[in-house]
Amino acid sequence: MTTRIARCPLALCLRSHQLKFFDRLKMLETNLFNINDLTVLLAGFFSLILVAMLVARHRDDRDRNLLLAAFFLQCTLYSVDTLLYWNRNINAMMSAISANFFFGLGIVYFLQGPLLYWCTRSIIYSSFRMKRRELVHLLPAFFYPFYLYAIYYRYDAAHKLQYVHDWSVVCNDPYFLALIWSQNFIVFFYGLLCLKHLRHYISHLKNTGSSLEKIDIRWLKLLIFGFVFITGWRLGILLHSHIPGIQGGATTGYVMGTIENYVRFIFFGGLVAYLLRNSIGFPVIRIEHVIGRTSSLDEQHEQLLRKLRALMEMDKLYLQPNINVERLAARLNISPKLLSNIINKKLNQNFFDMIRQYRIEEVRKRLANETYRGQSISEIMNDCGFNSKSVFNQSFKDEFGVTPSHYRKQHFG
Repeated sequence: MTTRIARCPLALCLRSHQLKFFDRLKMLETNLFNINDLTVLLAGFFSLILVAMLVARHRDDRDRNLLLAAFFLQCTLYSVDTLLYWNRNINAMMSAISANFFFGLGIVYFLQGPLLYWCTRSIIYSSFRMKRRELVHLLPAFFYPFYLYAIYYRYDAAHKLQYVHDWSVVCNDPYFLALIWSQNFIVFFYGLLCLKHLRHYISHLKNTGSSLEKIDIRWLKLLIFGFVFITGWRLGILLHSHIPGIQGGATTGYVMGTIENYVRFIFFGGLVAYLLRNSIGFPVIRIEHVIGRTSSLDEQHEQLLRKLRALMEMDKLYLQPNINVERLAARLNISPKLLSNIINKKLNQNFFDMIRQYRIEEVRKRLANETYRGQSISEIMNDCGFNSKSVFNQSFKDEFGVTPSHYRKQHFG
């Protein structure tokens, strides 16, 4: 009976899966990560923290933050891809399940560059808009799955596992080698493109007499210079591994790869520390400091005035007791001085007069609204941001010619 069960194909299959399962358990008894793997793991974790912090902060800078979050998400996926292939335990466990887990995340090389490029342009150019023609930057990412299917996924598991378990097989395949070169070259090219725009922006600030000390772009410099260095270093590793006749080439390549892991760990850790230290997150470049303001100064002020009115009427910031010109200017992404000038010139009043006028109008609407009939005038006054009853009564009478109580009687008797 025992012999018959042992020879049963189903039993043999179950026995094989049991052996694979116990092999994986034995594998877990050893150290899952070495110190180099931990740097990759932490770099991915730090970039994931950046994603969460950017998504949670600053709804007024949503487009910029979403592009940055998408960029850092690709950085997290890069770390996952690195561990998946180069960590022996993870490689063995995942390849025992399926060889299709590998190489798919290589698409991040073709996404990182465009995302950082769009983010850089959205920060320093006022005219930047995501249009259909921008999607041309995603063409390499679009064709990546088709190319990978042609050179890898269409083959059987035995053929795939050769590439999964032996990097030299990958390097000796001209189609895979062409893919690796294109991945590293494109991501480095986009880094240089971002650096070019950053240098152009710094030159613009100097030529327009803007004070670089007042415009905080240190985080943008750190992000772009760090990205260029890391991608350039990675391209250097690739160049080094294909220069014939170098002594100790494999050892040097391993050391260079290890250094890259540590640099990435320090880079993303530094960005997380920067965000944690600055409560406002990555500072926004104000409208008056960006490139591409082609309209006249008066037209710009009119645009900002429309934005100010929309913000006041929709978000009703004037109801906040602690509202001031600095907070309102921050919401508009302009300097307090520019905001004050626009209010003075376009509205012929100062900031406090504007806020008081909005508050008085809000009180008037509530006094005539059936919904607020059960509230006392004092409660309405406090809810609308007034702290002094005498100032409130005088302001209301100056504006509408009657006292608040008399105005309410006119509507409800």
